[in-house]
Amino acid sequence: MRSSPEPPLTMYDIVIIGTGLYGIQAARYYLDNHPGAKLLLLESDNVPGGTWSTKRIYQDFWTQTPVRMAEFSDQPMTPPPEQYYGFFPGKYTTAYLESYLDNHSYFGQTIRDRISFNSHVESITKISQPSPFGDINWEIIYNTNQRVLTSKLIDATGMTSQPQIPAIPGSSDFNGNTLHHKSFGQSQTLLLEDPSVKDICIVGGAKSAADVAYACAKAPASRTIHWVIREDGNGPSAFFAAPAMTERYANSNEGFYNRFLASFLPNRFGNTWGWLKWLLQSTFFGRWYVKRLWDGFDKGLRQFHDYQREEGKEMGFANLEYDTPIFWQNDSSGVCNHPDFLSTIAKNVHIHRRDISHLSSGSITLNPQSRNPSQDKSNPITLPIDTLVYCTGWSPQATLFPPHEAFSLGLPVPLDSADPEIQSHWSTLEKAADPLILSQFPALAHPPAYHKISPAITPFRLYKAIAPSSDPTHSIVFLGKIVVGNNFRVAETQALWSVAYLDGLIPNLPTRSQMEREIAATVAWDRRRYLNKGELGSWFYFDVVDYADALLEQLGLSSHRQKGWKGNLVEPCFAADLKEIGKEYRRKYYII
Repeated sequence: MRSSPEPPLTMYDIVIIGTGLYGIQAARYYLDNHPGAKLLLLESDNVPGGTWSTKRIYQDFWTQTPVRMAEFSDQPMTPPPEQYYGFFPGKYTTAYLESYLDNHSYFGQTIRDRISFNSHVESITKISQPSPFGDINWEIIYNTNQRVLTSKLIDATGMTSQPQIPAIPGSSDFNGNTLHHKSFGQSQTLLLEDPSVKDICIVGGAKSAADVAYACAKAPASRTIHWVIREDGNGPSAFFAAPAMTERYANSNEGFYNRFLASFLPNRFGNTWGWLKWLLQSTFFGRWYVKRLWDGFDKGLRQFHDYQREEGKEMGFANLEYDTPIFWQNDSSGVCNHPDFLSTIAKNVHIHRRDISHLSSGSITLNPQSRNPSQDKSNPITLPIDTLVYCTGWSPQATLFPPHEAFSLGLPVPLDSADPEIQSHWSTLEKAADPLILSQFPALAHPPAYHKISPAITPFRLYKAIAPSSDPTHSIVFLGKIVVGNNFRVAETQALWSVAYLDGLIPNLPTRSQMEREIAATVAWDRRRYLNKGELGSWFYFDVVDYADALLEQLGLSSHRQKGWKGNLVEPCFAADLKEIGKEYRRKYYII
């Protein structure tokens, strides 16, 4: 029998998978430093932009990152004409990214010119033997018959690529419309203008569910909207108000993403303001003051949103009140980025805090409410629905690598797929790190009561949340494998750090064992800091400023801190602050 021929072969200096924020910045910084490189971007869709692509945005989808922060440092965004405290419709970010791809050209080729669209990566294999083609480390197969060899590889698929859809009994019997919110942008017009769509059910508790509920409620046609949030999950998101608490800042993001406020966060990133963090996090008086501030903020936010408001009582609006104090971020967060965001939901959306029993052909049945059950909540209820929208997040499991390779690289795999010996090694390191974390941040030893969910997969275990400790060639990195409140800033800093890492320019890079201890400490910290959300070792939501600063500190860069000591401490961290870091990096490392 003749073997099937191998796919045609193409070689590149570097391949980047994904063209969202992280893939775009990876291409920009790599080409800034290697303008003549043979670089390929693989995009599974036929449009770029990831979360911000033309396919995924919709009319009422607005940013949660405001102007001056929702941009890259080398191309300021023209302020959108539609704004609410600096937050704006997502379509302007889409247009910005489209122009960004066309405005960055190297040797006559734009970033867009280097994208291969509709390219579905099927497998990635590490080349362990010397290659006759030179310094080649990775083989990529995509679209069945396309084969690529590359020296360096950047996985920039991020955390919002693979929809996660729960297994609900009776799903196969449901004969209505079913979709994940990833495709809501493509389906919104059809669904919300279709007169046959009368009863919509949204499942999920995160901000994406609130955005879809708001969009459905704003549609002109009258219909019934149900929003189901499981009791056995993390609960509904905690919504930040759009205005800042003080007049110094234009919005809540500006008030939060500055180095002074970052000192009130118990994280292990960055050293520049270490004395202030030590004072606030390690001393009795400091911890008392920090707790008082966070408790006051939490109380004020609940009062501001008025979850017991009269207009929402019949609709169950009180079910939107988040479970754990906002400091712990156990239920994720969002911003009320429309002036009528919560009032529209309160008046138009039936909110249920119940577990789902099953689906049938034209309905969904919910279990009795176990929390504070009253007479009218002690029985199952069946809701007639014709459309089901899953706003249930994303699967973090690696799909581009075989499970054994994914686990070795520090990517999540099912627990039963993890090598027991290696898993035991990591568990030992993480247990050893835990008391050190608590000695550094004693407040983390006293979490609130919460519904603990045992993870079914291993956590991310990446050095600086980017690089696998197991790869001696330092030829692969993973970008965007964390959850943060401002992806623009993190995309820039991760991209530049990754270029330095792939080029072997990270000063005093730790040994493998040192990397492993740091990774284990980060996982142990994340579990303590963010409870269920931290189990994956990738939840850094509040820690944008310190995390980005830490990456730049390791590279020895400081041009992002040119506002004087007071300005560096209290001024918001805008995208423009990073505008010189690329030049500073090239000067420092003698890159012409």
